[in-house]
Amino acid sequence: MFVAREKELKRLKTISERPKSSFVAIYGRRRIGKTELVRHFCKINNLKKIEFSGKVDHNRKQQIKSFVSKIRQLYRDNRVVRDWNDAFMLLIDYLESLDSDEKIVVFVDELPWLDTAKSGFIGELSDFWNDFCTQRMNIILIVCGSVASYMLKKVIHNRGSLHGRLSDIFPMKQFRLDEVKQMLQAKGCRYSDKAIVDTYIALGGVAKYIESLDCHLTQNQNIDRLCFRDEGLLRYEYQELFSSLFRDSKTHYEIINQLSSKWSGFTQKELSERTKISATYLKYPLQELVASGFVAMTKKFNQQKRDTLYRATDAFSYFYHKWIEPNKYSSWDEIITTPSYKSWSGFAFENICHIHIQEIKRALEIGGVPTQTHYWNYKKKGEQGTQIDMLIEHTNGSKNIDIVECKYYNGKFTIDKGYKERLQQKINIFNEQTKQKYNIRLIMITSNGIEKNEHYNDIVNVSLELSDIL
Repeated sequence: MFVAREKELKRLKTISERPKSSFVAIYGRRRIGKTELVRHFCKINNLKKIEFSGKVDHNRKQQIKSFVSKIRQLYRDNRVVRDWNDAFMLLIDYLESLDSDEKIVVFVDELPWLDTAKSGFIGELSDFWNDFCTQRMNIILIVCGSVASYMLKKVIHNRGSLHGRLSDIFPMKQFRLDEVKQMLQAKGCRYSDKAIVDTYIALGGVAKYIESLDCHLTQNQNIDRLCFRDEGLLRYEYQELFSSLFRDSKTHYEIINQLSSKWSGFTQKELSERTKISATYLKYPLQELVASGFVAMTKKFNQQKRDTLYRATDAFSYFYHKWIEPNKYSSWDEIITTPSYKSWSGFAFENICHIHIQEIKRALEIGGVPTQTHYWNYKKKGEQGTQIDMLIEHTNGSKNIDIVECKYYNGKFTIDKGYKERLQQKINIFNEQTKQKYNIRLIMITSNGIEKNEHYNDIVNVSLELSDIL
């Protein structure tokens, strides 16, 4: 089953229509759907494809044998192949035997595993592109990998023979909420919007995780089966996730462990203090985590770059650290009845809102307005202080700012007098500290709507619910 990825498919279609060869790099976490995207694209466009895939823990000789066997399934040639140069010469001869007017996809999947130590693979791949593909009009060379650190260093930001050779880069991100809904509906799962968000809070938008849901079970039964049973697909997924993404994953793992402990995130300096790793050494792992979609950067409003916050945005990482790793409960049904889960799910929903800022802007009818999203806090010595976790600044010169509050409840949320006063105090302090420069709107986002009582009418400008962002 294949759903969504319309933008990626459209881009690939445009690439296939170019009157020249193209070199495409796709990267993203494992189970995100990279391989299925390429296969589906070739299938629906009836494109000829030859596919190779690197094998984890295979040596150079084994990788070459596998590579050559794929060619020999399509092309009879029994020459002796001793190294990668011989292997690519065999591939070139096969491609030259085909119709030069027909587009051909050469798909190299899990490329990092093919490039074993001192194998010379990348050099031969470079020569294949530079000396052969660029001389033809019909080759679409697609390289793909889950090891994000390798793909970024050795392919996308390569300073050697591949430097500047890529025509297109595809960072594969998780499904958005509406795409998860589309996938669940295609599978036949009849989930409410809240049940879809509950699923996203636990599993995120990873295609394989969502595909593994059994529509004969409830949403809670599925999470219990996948995450809390010893045989569950995701019971031990987290331990393998970072080693598959980053070859030297210890620092990345420690960063996410720290970030998953605090929703609002940490500065680079704070992370350095907590991990006991120098801020300079943390810089590149943080960049890789941002590029891979695990971490987002949020700047404090009206402050300098040094106050940039790094926030974990990966829902599954939060879920694993809070519930799967401790495993203090016998089942998921037991967990969801606890006050701890109800409190945690509220913060998890706020994280989902941060991830879906574009959908929120669209629902607010400001999708075309340039904006920046910030956090902001203020604390005077001896006073309690205040904090705004999501502040949308309109950067079109209008001086408009949206302060966003997110509330996750099973029923309708009700603003009482005390909460209204806390909200008003938050706005007042912000206005005081920014010298009344901005036009403020208070936006409420709730899971099941909000009671529009007198307190709502006094303070809220706009309210959204799940149906507005799904």
